Amino acid sequence: MRITQEKMDAIAVLMDDETREKVHRELAPCEPIEFLKRYCELEPSFETVLKDEFSIEI
Repeated sequence: MRITQEKMDAIAVLMDDETREKVHRELAPCEPIEFLKRYCELEPSFETVLKDEFSIEI
């Protein structure tokens, strides 16, 4: 699955800032899907946002 930077920017707006930064510190640099998987491990409810808003299934 290819996730563009534009799409990641739109997704990031909906993320919790603290959790997003934590994942960034842990994984960067990484592929967007890796980032999203880790984020959803920490914030499981975000999987619904990804699916409903962006048609991304983790």
